[in-house]
Amino acid sequence: MDFLFTTLQRFRLLSLTVAWVAGVASILLAEPSGPVAVAGAYAFGLFILLTVARLRWDSLVILSVLGGVTWFLVGTVPTPEDILAGGERVLIFAALIPTMALVRATAMTMPSVHATQLRLARLPENAFAGGQQLAAHVFGGIINTGAFALLSAVLPSDAPEARRRSSAEAVIRGMVSSSAWSPFFIAFAIGQTFVESVYAWMAIAIGTVSAFLFTIVTLLILTRGFGVVELRKSLACLGPVASRLAVVLASVLAVALLFGLTALSAVVVVMPLLVALQLFRHRDKARLILAQTRDAMHSTADDLVVITAAMLVAFFATQDDSLAGLVAGIYPGQFPGWLALVATPVLMMGLSVVGIHPVITSTALLATFSGGGADVHPALLVQAHLIGWGAGTMSSIASLSVLTCAGLYQVPARRLVFGHNMASGFAYAAGCGGLLGLANFALGHV
Repeated sequence: MDFLFTTLQRFRLLSLTVAWVAGVASILLAEPSGPVAVAGAYAFGLFILLTVARLRWDSLVILSVLGGVTWFLVGTVPTPEDILAGGERVLIFAALIPTMALVRATAMTMPSVHATQLRLARLPENAFAGGQQLAAHVFGGIINTGAFALLSAVLPSDAPEARRRSSAEAVIRGMVSSSAWSPFFIAFAIGQTFVESVYAWMAIAIGTVSAFLFTIVTLLILTRGFGVVELRKSLACLGPVASRLAVVLASVLAVALLFGLTALSAVVVVMPLLVALQLFRHRDKARLILAQTRDAMHSTADDLVVITAAMLVAFFATQDDSLAGLVAGIYPGQFPGWLALVATPVLMMGLSVVGIHPVITSTALLATFSGGGADVHPALLVQAHLIGWGAGTMSSIASLSVLTCAGLYQVPARRLVFGHNMASGFAYAAGCGGLLGLANFALGHV
């Protein structure tokens, strides 16, 4: 039995690796539906079939909801040709998640990251939580939830519960709000599939403003004794990694502009090259990085399957116009832009609190409001989705961010859910959604 389990595990890993390579190759060849993409789609489909039997219960619940949504929205059973076309469409996710696992494993071994950890550990009490939020925002923009493990290590083991809780809340706020501007999040990968590439880049630019406003407001209101001096000390802690992060973002942007790639495609192509350069400089870390990447590819299988299922539902629903017909039956006109921009983040936040994953809500809302469904600028709609994703994962009983921090910081998950971050999340969703509505009006939309 153990031999069979091990064999299946290796075969799953091989299938995902083939899909990963095929996804990157299809980008380099500029053939999103050629033979390479077809081979990758088949490998990815095999990986999903081998994964279904070992999914967590919460993932099975989400898939059940998505199954009901599919039955409700899609009028006909997808043909094998439709399923293959959908597989080619979502192949990019098979490349993104392993790429991010590779980046996370590499970052954990970098000397500059360890130097930043040491500086954060030496911050005074009144600057510690704020420094953790800022560091989580910067690291989270690149390695996502990997920031939690990195930052929890700098907290003293004998820290009182109040300090552990405030630190956990701070790193959650910092990490999830970076999804407003970072192309390294699954949220951005989903959002950019509903708009043209230029609008996705514009959404990232707008996101820097959203994230800045949220960070400043929460630091001033929720971090006691945090002022200009503490801000300078916290920012100084990020000095060792600042140049590395700038190189990463500049490389992704340059490749995207030079070769006409989407942000997501640029990430998938550029990051393995930067990791290869790091491995060349630190060959002694190669075995550890590859082993951690392999383990992460196993552990993130649930997220990959759920994201893929949600995107397939959106693909099938938009292909046969069934969703458009359903929406037209409820509201025959075009939705006002301000309504779309406020409803998207607020609904994503509100439903996340009761356990409905943002991927379900956002997929339905983006499919409804994009493509002329609402009188809204596409870049603003994507940004509303990114804000909703951050707000929704900030204080949810089903949030991986909350559950991870609860374990790392040894704080009950319910105290992180029903704490400062719930009010922060709603304020973030409603406040920034309202500002986006004003911007939409200024651009000539209703």
